[in-house]
Amino acid sequence: MAVDISDLLERGALTMDDDVSFRTHVEVARLFGFEYKGHQQATIRLDEHTDVWFPKLFANRDWINALSPEGLEITMRPADGSQYGHRMETTRREDVIAFGKEGPSGDYRFLGVFRFNPLRSNDEEWVFDRIAASITLGGEERFGYQDGALRAGQDDLTAEAAPVNPDLVREFDQRIPEGQFAVEDREVLTRTRGSARRSFAEEVKSNYQWTCALTGIGTRAFLVASHIVPWSEDTSIRLDPSNGICLSTFVDRAFDAGYLEITPDGVSRVRWERVGDDAPLREELSRFDGVALARPQAGAPDPEKLRRRVELGY
Repeated sequence: MAVDISDLLERGALTMDDDVSFRTHVEVARLFGFEYKGHQQATIRLDEHTDVWFPKLFANRDWINALSPEGLEITMRPADGSQYGHRMETTRREDVIAFGKEGPSGDYRFLGVFRFNPLRSNDEEWVFDRIAASITLGGEERFGYQDGALRAGQDDLTAEAAPVNPDLVREFDQRIPEGQFAVEDREVLTRTRGSARRSFAEEVKSNYQWTCALTGIGTRAFLVASHIVPWSEDTSIRLDPSNGICLSTFVDRAFDAGYLEITPDGVSRVRWERVGDDAPLREELSRFDGVALARPQAGAPDPEKLRRRVELGY
């Protein structure tokens, strides 16, 4: 079914379940705020980490692209005699928002968001794994997607290392003192999540004077601002300092993976039933069983959020 771009932008989202097709690159480009008169290249650069990609999923003289039967993987390699084969050695992509074309006269359909897999790729074949089945849209180069390659919203350490936009960091920094903690999904840009996490992390860590609330570690490279209620669970408190605790990386991982619980009264408890027979792990975690968290200067962990985390199954 042909699509009305305005309707998609008004709705603010596109999913693989939508029965829509796009006749040209130009129609797809409008989703991201580009008004082209024509476009023939295989990609549209959105930012330093993300491209829109138009893979031809049929025999052609340049590329052999194949979508797996489950739609979870795209492989790409140059056809024999392709004039573009050298690009396999000089170009690398990270995330691609794919709109595939199954025949010379067919339309383009949204295939999902895929991430380049360096472990399975080489200079002769690239492999992309699907990480998202939907995208949010806002026009004017505003877009986003929920990365399914990780447990959504749970890996704070990874998120803090994500690319940021300095202007967005300043904007989020201004929101926090004003009590504006929401970061809506429709607001998300490619680098919004990293920028929001950066602002949140700086606020939480400074509240704890850049010291882990359990171990006392103060080396900044080992500190993480851990969300209590995960990022993906509630858009309204994504920047709320009372929804965060400054932890060292090992403790953050234990908390993140459910081996360590923090009670509403601020005491850490090891979930021994999850530890199993790993004796070194038991020894390390035993040091944190029944330990009270250090109190921050401001934004103490909200007991209701700690209780809610457990109710959510984390």
